[in-house]
Amino acid sequence: MPDTDGRRKRGNAWTLGKSHERGDLILIRCGHCNIKRWYEPSDLIRLFGDVDIDLIDGHMLCEKCRSKEFVRAEARHLTARERVGIRVRRLAEIRVVRRVVWKDEE
Repeated sequence: MPDTDGRRKRGNAWTLGKSHERGDLILIRCGHCNIKRWYEPSDLIRLFGDVDIDLIDGHMLCEKCRSKEFVRAEARHLTARERVGIRVRRLAEIRVVRRVVWKDEE
């Protein structure tokens, strides 16, 4: 199978579901502070749904620089040797925060 190098194939959207079926890991990288994080596609499906991987870019926030504009996502199919030194972040829980907004009457 040809290497897609994290990009979608022409005409077909490369979704998180396809990456999960194939056994890929999702690499989220911040171009500003050069941080790399690895995620399981099944965890990202719980957050975003089965969407195109390129659509994740604008929704993830870098934890170090708090920016969205430099964050890029790509799918990688790693060999066992490449996967040895990688830490994969797993979804522990989803918290919903409720905020109160007040409005003054005139």
